[in-house]
Amino acid sequence: MPLRTFIVLSFFILVAGCGGGGGSPSTANTNQEAEKTWVRSYLDDQYLWYDDIVDVPPANYPGATDYFHALLVKSRDRFSFTMPAAKAQSLMQEGQDVGFGVKWGWVNGNRLFAFYVDPNSPAAASIARGTELTAVNGRSLPTLTPSDLSDVLFPDTAGVPVAFTISQPNATLTTVTLTSSSFSLTTVEPPRIITLPGVGKVGYLLFNDQLKTSENQLISAMTYFQQQGVNELVLDLRYNTGGYLFIAEEVASMIGGAAVQGAVFEKLIFNSKHQDDTNNPANTFLFSNLDRSGNLIPELGFARLFVLTGSTTCSASESIINGLLPHIGIVRIGGTTCGKPYAFHQANFDRNAYFAIDSEGVNSAGTSNYESGFAPTCQVNDDIGNTLGNASEARLNAALYYIQNGTCPAGTAFPPQKQPVGKQLAGSSDQLLLGQRPGVKIVAE
Repeated sequence: MPLRTFIVLSFFILVAGCGGGGGSPSTANTNQEAEKTWVRSYLDDQYLWYDDIVDVPPANYPGATDYFHALLVKSRDRFSFTMPAAKAQSLMQEGQDVGFGVKWGWVNGNRLFAFYVDPNSPAAASIARGTELTAVNGRSLPTLTPSDLSDVLFPDTAGVPVAFTISQPNATLTTVTLTSSSFSLTTVEPPRIITLPGVGKVGYLLFNDQLKTSENQLISAMTYFQQQGVNELVLDLRYNTGGYLFIAEEVASMIGGAAVQGAVFEKLIFNSKHQDDTNNPANTFLFSNLDRSGNLIPELGFARLFVLTGSTTCSASESIINGLLPHIGIVRIGGTTCGKPYAFHQANFDRNAYFAIDSEGVNSAGTSNYESGFAPTCQVNDDIGNTLGNASEARLNAALYYIQNGTCPAGTAFPPQKQPVGKQLAGSSDQLLLGQRPGVKIVAE
């Protein structure tokens, strides 16, 4: 059976794989040396930029994962990573995360706000989009190093209590104590319909991660839009850093409909040692009217798509954009995407999972030239003063304006000439969020 390629769920920026197996110190050291040898061989064979690797002495690094990161070609690669294999399984296959469930972002460089709160998470009852964090465990944010802050906000284990001193919009300071726990990630929020005069029904879908658990929810949402006779679609990918490529292909196939069926969605290009993989039809993914189990999926057949984007729109999300670009119009509202046309295989050694870039994805036109990200059609700041899906939220509001008027709101056409329209929290900007995960593409499961 051909391997299904996927772009894997992105992982926490500060997560690092644990090294080696258990046992006595001498056994652990032996495992580390064997794993370092394997790491060098793995990169030399699979890494897309294997011929640009600069050798470093493995003895200089205490663990195999440290050695792996030292060998990466940093001038071209900001995505390859490692993590515990058990955590990879939990996140990618089961959609389970551990922590508090908040994506925090800096505003004006010195104020930390909640940009997104997972409704299934421990924080959902106490923290909302637009909540400001001023202290944790009684310590003000300026007294904490970035590493200390990340350790507190994103614990790796359940059962960790943290006191959050917060201010809701237009409210006084309060302190709430939350305990980290395991929770199911909300990858697709319920679909919404907005009716516009002279246009009709506009579908809005907030799509956060492309996991196995997303498939049925996405098909259900697109079926709902089809049944309701939606005329336009706004797909909110601003916080979607990636997931399975088969999910990206299904989403794009449902959006493009019958007109795109059978065309190339994405083809993977491997390094010079693996041209047989490049030429393998299993690594060319086509638009299809079938889901992963062979069941029919809805075909909406939109002539254009409005996508809400940001700096954390990455990997599989960008594949949706790139795959559809040769076939339908794509209007991007928000910020420039992260710029990741690359893919991985997951390779395990003992308890560690390694993800080294091993291929690049191109669309039916043979292009993937978005290493600097997809620039927005209309540049609009992230509006944390409004809830996601609210027609007054700046990015969605700009998309609705474009749908009605055929152009960006005044001052938002890229490059922008002045501040975007829409109610926004002062200084709100599109920045990499704390707690967001860098996009990852994986080939094979």
